[in-house]
Amino acid sequence: MPSYRVAIDVHETHPCVSPPSLLPLAEELLARTHRVEDRSVELVRMQPQVHLRFLVETSTDRQEDDEAEDAVRRLVADLTASAVLGRWVLRRGPGGHWRVVREGVAPEPPDVPVDF
Repeated sequence: MPSYRVAIDVHETHPCVSPPSLLPLAEELLARTHRVEDRSVELVRMQPQVHLRFLVETSTDRQEDDEAEDAVRRLVADLTASAVLGRWVLRRGPGGHWRVVREGVAPEPPDVPVDF
């Protein structure tokens, strides 16, 4: 089974969402469909990032990459309910060299009308 890593820029969490809760939430969301091997939060160029490593069922390289990308896009879309996210990068491994497979930017959060 091929292994993938995703790094997601986190700009801020929404009110009432504690920053430490974002990593376990991300793992929980991804674990609904894939086995998560590792998780961490890292600071890269002064930008907090959620990092998750996960497995995809073996098929063809293209199908595996497509499935991994679909999982990441769902994860990012689901996380936008809890945080303002930025760029994400999906890499395929394993080993000392993880090659970039796909990249993207989180969708803008939906406008929510505020009643006063």
